[in-house]
Amino acid sequence: MKARGPRPGDIYLAAFPEHDPSGHDQEGVRPALVLAVPARARFPVLLAAPMTTDRAQAWAVSSPGIYLRLPKGAGGLPVDSILLLDQTRSLDAGRVRRFLGALDQAAFASVLAKWLALFTAR
Repeated sequence: MKARGPRPGDIYLAAFPEHDPSGHDQEGVRPALVLAVPARARFPVLLAAPMTTDRAQAWAVSSPGIYLRLPKGAGGLPVDSILLLDQTRSLDAGRVRRFLGALDQAAFASVLAKWLALFTAR
């Protein structure tokens, strides 16, 4: 039986590359939410948003539309996490390490609405 590929709403451990020069971009192996899988991309890529550990960061509390708090267990997350929608990027599918789980349909719909709102915000 062939394993299914990543789908929108899935959470994976993924390897985000290092940057030179370094900046505020997330790097290293961390959970990431798959937001989209482009159907006709020339290479197998995902549009994914990385996560970081939720430590009640002031920046996350002040911008809940960009930094979404996800509790431990949601989509297989091992710890409370913050989804960083402002760091969405194209990620080569080969950087996906391990499937953790998937958000339920209602939770993913809420995330997707907030992500799409970033493109229309004024």
